[in-house]
Amino acid sequence: MQDKDLLKYIKGECSPDEKKSVIEWVKTDNENQKRFNILKAEYIASALSTFDNQDIDIPYCNFLAKRSGKKKYYSIAIIASVIIIPFVSWFVFNTSSNNNKIVDNTEFLGSNTQSVTTGFGDHKKVTLPDGSTVVLNSGSTLLFSKKFEGNVRKVALTGEAFFDIKKNIDKPFIVTTNHIKIKVLGTSFNIKSYPDDEKTETTLVTGKVEVIQNKKKESVFLKPSERATFYTNNNKISVDSVNSYNIVAWQEGKLIFDKTPLKQVVSDLKRNYNVEFMIMSDSLFKYKYTGKFDNLTLEEVLELLKISSPINYKYENNKIILDSE
Repeated sequence: MQDKDLLKYIKGECSPDEKKSVIEWVKTDNENQKRFNILKAEYIASALSTFDNQDIDIPYCNFLAKRSGKKKYYSIAIIASVIIIPFVSWFVFNTSSNNNKIVDNTEFLGSNTQSVTTGFGDHKKVTLPDGSTVVLNSGSTLLFSKKFEGNVRKVALTGEAFFDIKKNIDKPFIVTTNHIKIKVLGTSFNIKSYPDDEKTETTLVTGKVEVIQNKKKESVFLKPSERATFYTNNNKISVDSVNSYNIVAWQEGKLIFDKTPLKQVVSDLKRNYNVEFMIMSDSLFKYKYTGKFDNLTLEEVLELLKISSPINYKYENNKIILDSE
């Protein structure tokens, strides 16, 4: 399989059939899994290239470049390797030899950039250098500098997190995801940006945020209890009013759905309970579920789904098979 096809999956731009092909390809061979992990790690690490005022020992990198007699571009390659190579090594080790392992301690990339990752079913609270806090949902990764230097505070997110940002009008806070950037001064908000989801959501709880589309550079401003949704299939952003508590209730172990497509419900359950699902009925792909799972076990969730919707389930080959009644 070509790298462009794997990147398309990592960016969340695949059709359902393309996703299935990539997943099957990855599962067939350990070398395929390793190649996919490296490519994904490099893609995530590339987000660091947008960081302003990187806290990297640039004079030392320039010294190495001069010593080698190479031109200016060589020093840029050195700087990139300082960031990417440690990250790739860490990512491959944790995903190939310790699949689904919950990372309990903070990982350091190089000497100046920090990474925190959560496994499926895990939450983790992170305190940033400026005193701001981030709560990571399951299956998520946050990258940030050990020191916020220069005139901005930047982090990169893959997955879902709730941010509570300290106000600093002289140093805006920017979150970079695959498709959008979120710019704030001081506020609280939730971002959901998993690579395998078909959309990226930003929900404002307090304050004010600007949501900027990476490609078109278009932006929208949110007020409290508003959500900006970026759709990867058409590169458009829509804004609607929501109950922000329902969006951030995952921090309390609650999953609240309001006319949510079953495909999205299943994705959230997969990450929360670390279990694979298969939807067998075409009609269920069109079904939208409304309900609340309040700190339930997986068995309780499945029984509630069965009672409150036209869904049957069974266990087969370590997967949960969903079908219509």
